[in-house]
Amino acid sequence: MNEKQMKELARSEGFDNAEFLGTNQLQFDPTLRRYCEENACGNYGNNYACPPSCGTPEQLEAVVRRHDRALVLQTIQKLDDLTDPGQIREARGRHNEMTWRLTGRLEAEDVTGLRIMAGPCTACAVCAIREGAPCRFPEKKASCLSAYCICAEKMARSCGMPYWCGDNTVAFFSMFLPDNGKLKEKEEK
Repeated sequence: MNEKQMKELARSEGFDNAEFLGTNQLQFDPTLRRYCEENACGNYGNNYACPPSCGTPEQLEAVVRRHDRALVLQTIQKLDDLTDPGQIREARGRHNEMTWRLTGRLEAEDVTGLRIMAGPCTACAVCAIREGAPCRFPEKKASCLSAYCICAEKMARSCGMPYWCGDNTVAFFSMFLPDNGKLKEKEEK
């Protein structure tokens, strides 16, 4: 499967935008980790896919840099109230479900890779880390853009995607980084 086919598949799955970007174009900012450390979502230290358990910003950047390309995925969703955490959680959940469905279809085509999600891992209702047990589903564990300290606004701009949508509209982003050598051909924009 080539990049064009992957983008078409993403759009057929309902993503508003899907673009490839060289990982060398991604910008990382380790100071973004402070948002995780503030623990507004409650997952800091309570989820294997979240800091500090997922690794340092430098370690996660190195993981990304082992890949050449990233398929950046975006959904744009209208909400009644952007300040309602429940609505945000539900919209983010829809985006992540779409990401899992798409990457499952890619894996069925023998395209494997790294998933980076919008928000914390939700593979389990309660992460095993809270019980002192190992991760129950390591193959489903996926960290978010914030944990990786990827500058989402700059990434969106590089892809020609909107970041600030206004009018009770929110954009969510996730990424799929195909393992090197898994794409049949690379196409330039």
